[in-house]
Amino acid sequence: MAEKLPRWAKRLMDKYPDAERPNPENPLPSWLEEELRKVPLWYQIREATDDPRFAPPFHLIEDVRRQPDLLRQTLDLRNQLSNYADRIVSEGYEHLVFIGCGSAFYTSLFSAFLFRRVTGLTTEGLEAWEFRNYWQPQNRKTLVIAQSATGGSFEVLEAVRLAQSELGLKTLAITNTFDSPLEAIVDETIVFPTGQKTGPDICVITTRLMLLCLLAFELGLRTRFNLPVLEQLNTQLANVPENVERFLKEQDETVHRLAEKHRSQSCLFVVGGGPNWFTALEVALKVEEESRTPCRTYQTADYPHMAISLLASDRTTMVIAPPGPSYERLHDCVRTAKVAGSPTIGIVVEGDKQIARDAEDIIALPAVDEMLFPILGTVFGQLFGYYLGVAKGVNPDTLGTDQLSHAKAWLTAFPLGKH
Repeated sequence: MAEKLPRWAKRLMDKYPDAERPNPENPLPSWLEEELRKVPLWYQIREATDDPRFAPPFHLIEDVRRQPDLLRQTLDLRNQLSNYADRIVSEGYEHLVFIGCGSAFYTSLFSAFLFRRVTGLTTEGLEAWEFRNYWQPQNRKTLVIAQSATGGSFEVLEAVRLAQSELGLKTLAITNTFDSPLEAIVDETIVFPTGQKTGPDICVITTRLMLLCLLAFELGLRTRFNLPVLEQLNTQLANVPENVERFLKEQDETVHRLAEKHRSQSCLFVVGGGPNWFTALEVALKVEEESRTPCRTYQTADYPHMAISLLASDRTTMVIAPPGPSYERLHDCVRTAKVAGSPTIGIVVEGDKQIARDAEDIIALPAVDEMLFPILGTVFGQLFGYYLGVAKGVNPDTLGTDQLSHAKAWLTAFPLGKH
């Protein structure tokens, strides 16, 4: 059976049926180069219906601001996710393996952390290619949950094929694209299209985090593993869309000024622990994708062990620090950076007294449990990355593919139709 192409790739190839096909030796034939001069590659991948923009405001800021409404829509899917939770329990799954690449790998790490905490099942979060090449079967009945925004990442597709054909495992996909190659091969699919216009994963990440929380909580209600914690998280989850909306309305200008202040920094060090190790990874990725500013990420205790020799006045330290077991050591990270002359940003909750006292700058997000903080923290990272990109003269819609050299690099890493 021929491999199913993502819609965007099929559309391009159907437009030029007799032209030279992209290949590893020539990933960017002349016809494709001409197409990408008119519409950069990342607009093509996102199937953008609006014209490309090459000056602010870029499409991405509109996608950032649409998220509260999209998050409300995910809450309406609770009954559907409840049915999946019923089947996971009734079919006797004991072990969940979450896989993905890029942001989907990060949400897989978060998923493994979250589901283990609220369901009592054993879990793993793995990069899809690592799963394909190195994963060892467990003695427990296992479900593979694959994540991909486009549903076209070839590493995820190959991992799913391995899980099904060689390991005999059932697979569930969570994606944001209908009729994708991933949907065509898995056993079941949860699809939530966001209508994101372009750019790196923005709406797809926050909505996927909400879907994962809903599925985890429904499963936790059935396993009855940690009900007091679950009840508290359930109550707070319902308010997340309003909290995101309030942050975007009240702190847009503050984040804008913060990005302008740090526009000349050579890199950022982003630190987080527990569930917010995910947030540190995702914030750093968004800053890199939207502004081309290199970031290094550290888990809480790794920062003082590993980053001290790198601290400098042109390298900002950012800590993701809601209340929780990581907080005090993150406070130590701020003090350490401050002494060494590294500018500091604390991403904290409203009412914070300690890090707010020592960090050079703070962004105070609405107070939520640290397990739900990744949703709000991710939105901060998107907004900060956008404004940092604008300040540096970068188009945050394109991940660099407005430059043909970067588009060729993308098509070398992901031949046409492989992402």
